[in-house]
Amino acid sequence: MVDHQLAQDGTFIRGKNKSTSVYVIILGIFVGLGGIAHGVFETLQGNTPTGGYLLDIGVFTLIPNYLITGIAAIIVGLVVIVWTIGFIHTKNASIIFLALSILLFCVGGGVAQVLFFILAWGVSTRINNPLAWWRKVLPKNTRKRLAQFWPTMLVSGFLFLCVAVGIWLILSPPNTTYRAPTIIEYVLWLFLAIGILLQPLAIVSGFARDIERQSA
Repeated sequence: MVDHQLAQDGTFIRGKNKSTSVYVIILGIFVGLGGIAHGVFETLQGNTPTGGYLLDIGVFTLIPNYLITGIAAIIVGLVVIVWTIGFIHTKNASIIFLALSILLFCVGGGVAQVLFFILAWGVSTRINNPLAWWRKVLPKNTRKRLAQFWPTMLVSGFLFLCVAVGIWLILSPPNTTYRAPTIIEYVLWLFLAIGILLQPLAIVSGFARDIERQSA
């Protein structure tokens, strides 16, 4: 049975910890879209053999064909998104999300996705959790400050990640041949690093916001 809270306007909030749930949904969509983006590029290579399991375009696949790998990555990426949006708050949903994400990795969804789907899975296990440990660790005044900064941390973290992905898709798409990094790629990595570093702040501030809501 999923624990629900009643909002001030009388509507039910999905899951006990709304801010944590929102974070996981956004990150889950990010993982799914990343897999789809890789899948689209792979399909563009045509019905050709991959020549191996770990490809130069930053993906691992058990399917020795670019076209089939790409189609599989697109389908599994869509399933990850649907599952995250519709079911991540339900019982055992975290395990299924992890299984789908591992499958996405195995069919060409991208090596870099591993960090994000492990992070999303870990945080998803806290959606229906009372967060008692965090309540003890975070002093009340600190929780209030973090809770206030949660929207800023959330938006900033994903904004940097989205800009990095946008640069990758538009200005520096995957390349099957080696070449020296360009200034554009250094900018991409900078935005990606900042986005990743902001994720823990978004997570902890989300926990603080949920604890404050539970205490209200």
